[in-house]
Amino acid sequence: MTKQSEYMEAFFGVELNVKFEDMINELKDVEEGLKDLSREIGRLGTNLSAEEAKELNKECRAVAYENAQQIKDVRTFLDFYLKSDKTSTHIILERDAYMKIYQIFKWDGADVRDLKRWLKELRELLDKIGLNIKDLVNFKKMTSQPVPEDLVKFPVYALDRQGYCLIGAAYDEVLHISEVRERIAENSS
Repeated sequence: MTKQSEYMEAFFGVELNVKFEDMINELKDVEEGLKDLSREIGRLGTNLSAEEAKELNKECRAVAYENAQQIKDVRTFLDFYLKSDKTSTHIILERDAYMKIYQIFKWDGADVRDLKRWLKELRELLDKIGLNIKDLVNFKKMTSQPVPEDLVKFPVYALDRQGYCLIGAAYDEVLHISEVRERIAENSS
């Protein structure tokens, strides 16, 4: 695998907003590890036997090396994705939104709750970059089974194989097709 293809795989193989959160958590772990290391180093000045001091010294060196490796991983990640460019965060969020839209349009129709969750995640990304979900998602273009015309008017945005429908102004409610038809009948009378 070439270096360029490794970079492309790394870039498109993760949800970057999640990866950034992971890196922050990793830095918190390093912080705690360094505090623990400091306490252990403080014990070296106490009355330890030569063997205990040697073992503690070895453990401290191992912890220090592990923390250095974690910091290197975080630094490498940030260097690769940010390059000290303030517009990078916006670009990364746009890229994650694009990947989420792709996931939504490739939905297999198995479970509408998956689609509901992905739409919520997309909305959160779009809110951060000032875009509107209604401008980017066209449910008629989805690869899953089409919604019957009588249900589209309710509106039902998507229908899964078990007969559950995605409804609601924010695409955040799920009802079974029978419940949707009951509501349509109630609204008609």
